[in-house]
Amino acid sequence: MSKRKKGGNHLGVVIGITVVLVAVFVAFAVYAWIYLFREDSQAATQAVYDAYVDDVTNGNYGQIYSLVHEDIQATVDEETVTARYTNIFNGISAENITFTLLESREGEDDEGWYYRYQMTVDTPAGTLDNTYTMQICRDSQREYKIMWSSNLIFPQLDDTDTVRVNTLEAKRGTIYDVNGNILACDGEGASVGLVPGKMSETTRDEDIAALAELLEVSVDYINEQLSAQWVTDDVFVPIRSIAADNQDLIDQVIQISGVMVNSTSAREYPYGATLAHLTGYVQAISAEELETMADQGYDSNSIVGKSGLEQIYESYLRGTEGCEILILNSDGSVKETLGYQAAVDGQDVHLTIDANLCQILYEQLGDDNGLAVAMNMKTGAILSLVSTPSYNPNEFVAGITNSSWEALSSDEDLPLYNRYTSTWVPGSSFKPITAAIGLDNGTIDPDEVSPSNGLSWQKDSSWGDLFVTTLETYGDVTLQKALAYSDNIYFAQQTLNMGRQAFIDGLTKVGFGESLPFAMSLGTSSYGSLEESSDEVMLANSGYGQGEMLVNPIHLASMYSAFMNDGNMLLPYLVTNSEELGQEAVTPGTYWKTNVFSAQSAQIVNEDLRTVISEGTGTQALSAGVTLAGKTGTAEIKDSQDDTNGTALGWFVAYEIDNTDDPILILMMVEDVLDRDGSHYVVPKVAEAFTQYRGGTD
Repeated sequence: MSKRKKGGNHLGVVIGITVVLVAVFVAFAVYAWIYLFREDSQAATQAVYDAYVDDVTNGNYGQIYSLVHEDIQATVDEETVTARYTNIFNGISAENITFTLLESREGEDDEGWYYRYQMTVDTPAGTLDNTYTMQICRDSQREYKIMWSSNLIFPQLDDTDTVRVNTLEAKRGTIYDVNGNILACDGEGASVGLVPGKMSETTRDEDIAALAELLEVSVDYINEQLSAQWVTDDVFVPIRSIAADNQDLIDQVIQISGVMVNSTSAREYPYGATLAHLTGYVQAISAEELETMADQGYDSNSIVGKSGLEQIYESYLRGTEGCEILILNSDGSVKETLGYQAAVDGQDVHLTIDANLCQILYEQLGDDNGLAVAMNMKTGAILSLVSTPSYNPNEFVAGITNSSWEALSSDEDLPLYNRYTSTWVPGSSFKPITAAIGLDNGTIDPDEVSPSNGLSWQKDSSWGDLFVTTLETYGDVTLQKALAYSDNIYFAQQTLNMGRQAFIDGLTKVGFGESLPFAMSLGTSSYGSLEESSDEVMLANSGYGQGEMLVNPIHLASMYSAFMNDGNMLLPYLVTNSEELGQEAVTPGTYWKTNVFSAQSAQIVNEDLRTVISEGTGTQALSAGVTLAGKTGTAEIKDSQDDTNGTALGWFVAYEIDNTDDPILILMMVEDVLDRDGSHYVVPKVAEAFTQYRGGTD
């Protein structure tokens, strides 16, 4: 048997160990190389993903194409990719785009890396929340790029699909009167436009000029509309909307070659000028309004209330537009609904107004400059608010023409002016208030009888050539007779007798200097500089509604309501669903001011105002067919007692005195009655209104 050499076994061990070490080193090197390479590729692909996220969230759509793989760029150009993002994201009004990375993993072989993420987008159709998978691979330059397709915009979107955004219109709330008659609603207008292919080539310029003149727009504006990119020969190109009832204009424009008139949605006011100052009107939002209202959901196509209740209740009437975002197949069919937000219709406004009574009073005012207010004397419900002259609110909806606007705004009779929200010199219509104040403070004795002062009077010679005058004498003077025959001298004397502070205290109790809580903003009744002045003549004149006295008609109606409600003044109200409109509800019969007069004083004046109708200055109202109490008033508007160029306001306030269920008060004021028999011009109008209204409701 041979013996193995002692060193050979040792060598084998060394070699074995070396082989193992080499294998381990190689394995480690390979592993390290793979690890480092993987780390490098992950960082590179993460950078591409991050760049894409940054471009989308910041709207840098023009930079996305540089991230797209060359194989994809061979099939789609930069303009297409950029336009796809721009049109879709702008079209859906995308906001607050956020990305959340869910997973990143390396693909097999040469598949590159896959990034799975979530993208949320706020749109008018709600928040769109989708999960995406992005593949990022090396290109021929060994750079990582995105294997782009349209499904990176939306997972459901193929390259041949399109995205459409539809606005779902909200119905604007309707304004109703107390009987359910519609005062303002969504109706139809007329859109005047041109169909280019039907226009005459030989008379094209002349036809455009004729249409421009009729619609009061420029020729350049019409040509600009016709040259828009979307216009083809057979499409209707709208030029201007007009009122649907403007038949004269419609008949003229349709004679022009190529003109068509289509129906379009528009706000409609069935009672037109009768209630224009109450309803107001809507119009396209102005640039100035949009600056302050854009954050409330308005855009350049919005319609907003411009005056009256349309403006006051705009936020409730307007509703909220809905929206749907659709993916359409190449044939235009709906593939999928991405987002949907239903439209929310505006809230309706229900009024206490009786449109029938408004029409009666509007017709009685006729061509006069004036106003009329009607109120229920037990509930405070306002039944009528009319101001004349007026205007047609339907003209404004369509976009009033320059000539019509010029005619309205330059009219010296001020048809756009709402007279019943303003303040006026009340004249003798204020005497019942002075009477009640004097009765309460004890300076007027209803049983006192005094001799007549004739037709003119002054306290003493310190007044110089200033006299208080009255229109007729009637024998012995009492409060009842002074009211019946509207004796200025009596009320001047009684106001001086009670004194400045007592009179002002009485005015304060009935709400002078305060804003009357009401749906519409009203002028505040005031007594001018009476408190600061020591002028006795001003105090005397104030007692019969002259001097610097100014009264809002609705406030005056509330003051008169105290005579039928034991000295308590009703709170006039206009809206019956106030709570739904974010306002405090008014319970019928709510008092604005309590105990402004004692019940006894109120009853005395109430009975005395019967005499005004039965034998005094209001006897023309005996024809009304109902038992009335009331007061006439002729307010002089002049610079001085010697002013011969002044004018006068004619007042008549009358209310049903024997009707215990729903007695109504009608107040009317007409301007410029100096040469038309003063308040006697107004009395028959109010009497006829009572006759027609009560005769029509029996």
